[in-house]
Amino acid sequence: MSSKSQSILKNIPSIAKLPQKQVLEITGPDSPKFLKGLSCKDVDTLKGGYSGFLNASGRVLNTTFIFPTLKSVKPGKVEQSYLISYDEPPSSSSSSFPSSSSSSSSSGKTELEEFLIPFKLRSKIRIKNVTDQYDSYSVYGTEDFFGNEDKDTQGKGKGKQPIRTWKFGSGGASESQWSWPNDDVRELQLKENEIGCWDLRAGFSVQGMGRQVLVPKGDKPSLSTSHDPVSIDEYHLRRLLLGIPEGPKEIIPGTALPLESCMDLHGGVDFRKGCYLGQELTVRTYHTGATRKRILPIRLLPLVGGGSSNGGSSSHKGPVAQDQDIPGNSTSSASASASASASSISDIPQITDQLEITYHPPSTAASKKPRSAGKILSLHPQFTSVGLGLVRLEFAEKACWSPDAISLSLSHLNSSSFSSSGSNQIQIQSEDQNAEIGRLTTQIGDRTYGVYVDKGEAYGAALQVLASDTQCHREA
Repeated sequence: MSSKSQSILKNIPSIAKLPQKQVLEITGPDSPKFLKGLSCKDVDTLKGGYSGFLNASGRVLNTTFIFPTLKSVKPGKVEQSYLISYDEPPSSSSSSFPSSSSSSSSSGKTELEEFLIPFKLRSKIRIKNVTDQYDSYSVYGTEDFFGNEDKDTQGKGKGKQPIRTWKFGSGGASESQWSWPNDDVRELQLKENEIGCWDLRAGFSVQGMGRQVLVPKGDKPSLSTSHDPVSIDEYHLRRLLLGIPEGPKEIIPGTALPLESCMDLHGGVDFRKGCYLGQELTVRTYHTGATRKRILPIRLLPLVGGGSSNGGSSSHKGPVAQDQDIPGNSTSSASASASASASSISDIPQITDQLEITYHPPSTAASKKPRSAGKILSLHPQFTSVGLGLVRLEFAEKACWSPDAISLSLSHLNSSSFSSSGSNQIQIQSEDQNAEIGRLTTQIGDRTYGVYVDKGEAYGAALQVLASDTQCHREA
């Protein structure tokens, strides 16, 4: 993730309610075996975490958080059970970020319930929708939980740091594996009736996603006394900047592939566990295939005069944006809200459908023909210049890829950043002031926007490790 995205994050203790989440409960003596055969990541050793369910052809049906729990079945006897939180497809396509959980199907069951029930067969399990019993929250920005592993501030930060290791497959597949020393999972500091797990999709740091917590419906979260309540839009802004796709608008059920959806980068896919539904294609892609596209953070930059209706070319010379009026960018902005600065970003309309991203080669390229480079999946409802796109990596690498190549800030993504000149190139302020690189654009209505692609936390970390390993091999 670029330093610009890091500076925008509000790293103060925050808690956001996630009303769009559904919650399923799976109980019974066979529940561990049942989930092991269907989910693409076992989370028991982590005491909960990011996972998902694939269909038989290896396409994503739902990404989830799975919380292992113990359920009392009778006096003196408990059995393993699981709570699963997930986003259900919204009943309307008008919003990329639904503000409440969607209605059930005509059968009264959610799509994930209907998917799981046929696999029950003779397994001694019970599947129940318990959304009416729990509220879902994301808790992040708690600095006391991160840093020195020996730090213990009023009981906070108790436990070791988790260890992240990377394994790399064929053609860009990158497996993020998390473990806790001696299986000593750091305490979440929750009340007895609250259930939670670490959200490690964007690493384990104050700039990550913190914790996912389930609280009995209507109860006040215990962490709300030490964390500022923030809107769900601020939660979405954080995950978009970190490059975390979520929900059926970004990870399209039955269509999206787990590696393209960065589930491998975010620790949601296991390539070495026992058989599970959809494993064959996923593992084969890891070992022998190629991952040519990824869902990555994108920024839109309006072009002077709105650009041309046919996605005409632009160039950029000279001044870069300075950092100011960015929520979370200075100590004085800790109390600033995202909505307060939304109008200062750019007047970009919200989208209801995917938008095409086009790659324009530089003038020095042998072929000047524009190429399809992917699609914009979502834009933030307030910060409409920030979103996620499914981008072809080869074109992202040929365009505005390096965080050092272009200086952006949310408050300065305006028409002064780029100028329309009619040349088929874009010049970025960098070490080589005269360097020519390709350009990515998209069309919204009659306006053309430049598209900047960032790496996000996980993909950036994987590339850094891979580059380091490659350098070590070269030196050896």
